[in-house]
Amino acid sequence: MSDNDFMALFFPEVFVKKIEIKEIMPCTVEADGIKFVAQADRTIDEILSILYLVIPNAKFFEKIGALTYKTQQRIVTIFSSGRISMTHVKDRQQAETLVEELRSLINRSDIYLKTHGKPEEALADSKRTLSAMKLYEKLPRTDCRECGEQSCFVFATRLLLGEKIPQDCPTLATQKAEIKNQLDRMLAPIKL
Repeated sequence: MSDNDFMALFFPEVFVKKIEIKEIMPCTVEADGIKFVAQADRTIDEILSILYLVIPNAKFFEKIGALTYKTQQRIVTIFSSGRISMTHVKDRQQAETLVEELRSLINRSDIYLKTHGKPEEALADSKRTLSAMKLYEKLPRTDCRECGEQSCFVFATRLLLGEKIPQDCPTLATQKAEIKNQLDRMLAPIKL
C-alpha cells in the first residue's frame, strides 16, 4: 500500500484521483516538443495557497485563482478550477508522467491543508516580499564564481527565479548548513 493509498483511507474527500490531458499542441518554444492542457477531476482553489508556499519560484495570482512556476524550462500554470497547462514537454508519455507527479504534489498539499490548516498569512507575505537582495544578504558574498555565476548577487537572482538551489553554492554546501536551511525556508516556507 502506497502512502497515497494509506492517506486516502483517512482523507477520502481530499484526493485528486485523476488529471486528464485534454489537449496537446506543438510547443512554440521547442520545435519537436509539445505543450498540453489538462483538467483535474475536482477544483483545487484552497490548495493553491499551499502550493505557492511549497514551490520555490511559484507566483500566486489570488484574484484570478492561478499559480504559475517554472521547472526545468517548463512553464506550469495551475488554475483553481483544476485546469493545468504545461509547456516544453518532450512527448505525451512525458506529459502523463508530469501530470502524475503534479497530482501527487497536489494531493500532498491537500493533506497538509487538512492536517495543519490554512497557513498563516505571514508566510505568504514573507514569500511575496522575497527579493534577490534579501537572498543575497544571506549568501557568503565572496563572488568566488564556484557556482558558475559571475557574482553572488546573480546567484541570488537565479535562486529567486528557481534556476539555482542553495546547494549549488559550494561555500554553503560545505560550510554553512544553517544559512542554506534559512535560504530553503525563504524560498519554500512549507515542506511536504
